[in-house]
Amino acid sequence: MLANTNESWGVVSRSFHWLTFVLVLIQIPLGFYMVDAYEVYKIDYADDTVFMRASLAHNTLGFLFLLLVLARLSWRLKQRVPAMSAALSVYQRALARLTHWAFYLLMIVYPLSGWAALSAYEFDFPIFFFGWNSVPGIVPSVQEGALFDYEFFADIHKLCWQFGAGLLGLHVVAALWHGFVRRDGVLERMLRG
Repeated sequence: MLANTNESWGVVSRSFHWLTFVLVLIQIPLGFYMVDAYEVYKIDYADDTVFMRASLAHNTLGFLFLLLVLARLSWRLKQRVPAMSAALSVYQRALARLTHWAFYLLMIVYPLSGWAALSAYEFDFPIFFFGWNSVPGIVPSVQEGALFDYEFFADIHKLCWQFGAGLLGLHVVAALWHGFVRRDGVLERMLRG
């Protein structure tokens, strides 16, 4: 079934979930490579084709991620949400709701902060989308040390990574706990509907 029911997640919701997961798995190593290349090894992005290709892929996937998340959120707001397992306590239900909405907030702020960091960069770093470097900035380019400079938004981007890693770890542990310890069907609903 495409749509969600009171008992299960539909194909569309599950597809959004797993596509998001796959994009995150690809983006994380690309992001680490770019940070190491730029901050640790001081690679000049204009002279390094591997770095430029990684930037192109990271930027493009970041924009696709943002579009996917906006579509996912739109779908979520229009669909019923399956009832939570009766086996969950009140605090577990509250924690699950809080975690899901924290994920949505994070999944919007994360790509926007990356886009803003590149936009604010004082040396006019190109913002790629499928090879085109004409993506407009969402904040003005400013000199280093200004209030809303590259570092400001890059720090938000890094905080999103740190917070997201913790949240993702909590999410995975909770899913595995439900699937293999409690065996209450919570994990099963995201795998098979």
